[in-house]
Amino acid sequence: MNHRRLLIPVRRLVLVGSLLALLLSPAAQAQPSAVMTLELDGFIDPNAARYVARAIDEATDADAALLVIQLNTPGGLAQSAREMVSVILESPLPVAVFVTPRGAQAASAGMFVMAAAGVAAMSPGTNVGAASPIDATGQDVPETLASKVLQDTQAFARSIADARGRDPAPLEAAITEARSYSATEALELGLADVLADDLSDLLRQINGAFVPTAAGEVPLNITDAPIQPVDRTLLEHFLSVVATPNLAFILLTVGGIALLIELSNPGLVVPGVTGAIALGLGFVGLGQLPVNWLGVALLLIALGLLFLEFQEPGAGVYGAGAGITFIVAAILLAGGALRPVELDFPGAETFTVSVWVLAAMGAILAALTATLIVMAKTGKPAPYRSPFERTALVGRRGLVTRRLAPEGEVQLLGEYWQARLAAEGDTAAIEEGYAVEVTAVDGTTLMVRPADDEPNPDQPGATQPPASA
Repeated sequence: MNHRRLLIPVRRLVLVGSLLALLLSPAAQAQPSAVMTLELDGFIDPNAARYVARAIDEATDADAALLVIQLNTPGGLAQSAREMVSVILESPLPVAVFVTPRGAQAASAGMFVMAAAGVAAMSPGTNVGAASPIDATGQDVPETLASKVLQDTQAFARSIADARGRDPAPLEAAITEARSYSATEALELGLADVLADDLSDLLRQINGAFVPTAAGEVPLNITDAPIQPVDRTLLEHFLSVVATPNLAFILLTVGGIALLIELSNPGLVVPGVTGAIALGLGFVGLGQLPVNWLGVALLLIALGLLFLEFQEPGAGVYGAGAGITFIVAAILLAGGALRPVELDFPGAETFTVSVWVLAAMGAILAALTATLIVMAKTGKPAPYRSPFERTALVGRRGLVTRRLAPEGEVQLLGEYWQARLAAEGDTAAIEEGYAVEVTAVDGTTLMVRPADDEPNPDQPGATQPPASA
């Protein structure tokens, strides 16, 4: 018993030693946190701002060591850039903005995003700057507006510089003098913290550095850290395609025209469904953009006037009103004095509707109006719209005016309709003068069957057809 008691401390010592060996072994040591990356290649817009915010949230939740935004942008919307800057400055996670590859740029709004980063890095052969406010046509903004926009933008730049301990003078020069800096110049002026050839070189240089975050300075320990990209979601890819001004405008116009066709010829179905889908996608796209909604409203009014021209073709008054309203809507959508303030920076001109697209859609609307007027003036029949609802025709009795074998013509409520005999067998037929009853309506074709023995309410005639043709 005494011998066993003496062995107990020894066994405990061996157990503790084994646990220490396991804890100190390379396999048991904690794996380094991941470095998460995202590529921001293109214009800065609301979709891009949401992408950056989501990436920061995901990296924070995953306890990543660093998020690297690989940036290449000609500029974009000021409001979207402010949103990006806000989420970067508020991030508890170290964020690096890397202007790469060679030949890339962080122009205009992109300069503010880079300056807000905890680590601002650039590849050789890249540039940053040129953030003077301009209008949607690329010209300087009017003097009265320039003063307001310039002062607001300069204050924004100074606030970023104060938050990151940078010299505000180069940032303000990029705004007031449209200065642009090479990667080497940006490094000398303190706009950039690191000059790196690629992502691996950047991570090697900043490993062990202290990076400012919203929670204070955080040391980077990214030795052998795995790199994990944050890809765009399917919805973000979809919005990046739909949320382009030209496509959204085309969808809105084409959708409106398709609905006009459906309203003028009820029962076609395809134009109605196509128009509803196109209009929905168009409004989704416009909802992501800084558009002048007065211009959108005038565009819809123009389509409404065109619909009235469909109803009363030939007068041309509604058509002329549609044309004038469309031109005013085009001016508002293409920019001008009433443009949103977000369009006051280089790169933002791409968020207005192209003049060529406006001209093409205007030509289509003009061609439709001219066609209706010519058809009315030359006596050619304009598209006819029945005053009767399709569902109200079911159960009505009509008179065969052209032999149904199985297709023909039926007179119903003073109108002549294409009709088809809903009977089994290819030999079934109904001769002219016999009464039929509507069983269904397929587009502009009536599906009919032989009527019963009751008198025909529309025209006299036999009510029972022969047994066969």
